[in-house]
Amino acid sequence: MVSYSELANKNASVDVSGQRALVAGGTQGIGAGIALRFALSGASVWLIGRSESRASEVLDLLNKASLEASRRSSSSSSSAADHQFFKADLSSPAGVTDVASRITTSAGKHGIDYLIETAGGPPTGSITTTPDGIETQFAVQVLSRVGLAKQLVEAGTIKRAVFMVAAPAQGGSSRIDVDDLDFTKTHSTGKWWSGPLGMYKKGARSSSILDAASQHLAEHHPNLTFTHVFPGIINTNAMENQGYNRLVVAAAKIFGPLVGSKPGPGGYAELPFYLLANDEGRRYLEVGKANLIDQNLKKLQISPNVKEKDVRSSIWEKLSAYFA
Repeated sequence: MVSYSELANKNASVDVSGQRALVAGGTQGIGAGIALRFALSGASVWLIGRSESRASEVLDLLNKASLEASRRSSSSSSSAADHQFFKADLSSPAGVTDVASRITTSAGKHGIDYLIETAGGPPTGSITTTPDGIETQFAVQVLSRVGLAKQLVEAGTIKRAVFMVAAPAQGGSSRIDVDDLDFTKTHSTGKWWSGPLGMYKKGARSSSILDAASQHLAEHHPNLTFTHVFPGIINTNAMENQGYNRLVVAAAKIFGPLVGSKPGPGGYAELPFYLLANDEGRRYLEVGKANLIDQNLKKLQISPNVKEKDVRSSIWEKLSAYFA
């Protein structure tokens, strides 16, 4: 396993003052941890989330981190870091489009250096739908990520990289029904697999689609890097947030600190910071193709069921239609 302490040592002298990181899902868990890591190195951090109270707490931490960054650095630009919160409903395509437009306007010519997407969480076996009729977890975990990246990249707002935290290369070889990406059609016919099998199906489908979207974006925007990374076991409240039963949540709270990395500085956040902001890590990423990477920095092959370009194109067209 990659040593986060080693990455922390390599990242310690990296100064990203004057740069801007946008973190979707940045008001808690992994997203908040990554946001804090960037702020500690001088970056301005913009958060997207639903909860104003959580955002207020994270913004307070980011402002304190900027003061620490300024103290460590000989540059005064760290203390001028601009941290902001954009409230948005990422379960709604309209909400995604609205926040993308607001961010593009606010970012202006300077744009956003890094888009980091962490919203969502581990799959559940149940099928519920949003008011738009989209399966809820698919809407946040997959659709919001693709829609936000698509619109910000096509607007020229993203200047360096898009980074998705999920589960690359785990989609398997089963054919994808492009007309039922979120499984609502399967569920309506009574053929849905509840429980662990449903969890597996949803997880595999999300992996395939995010692989496909990352590859499509990389091929069409070779000036940027697109990365889909599995974080390993991270000690967060993701199980509780996703509505797992109380026994599973209780077990996660007991064993999480023992087996999982912490999400912030010194823990998992060092890995995305290394790949995005550290010159050594950035050289590890390729342009023109999706970078699919596990928690050990091992490069993975794209999910077999989206290996063919025509399949990826069909998926992209279907996803894009939500934001037409």
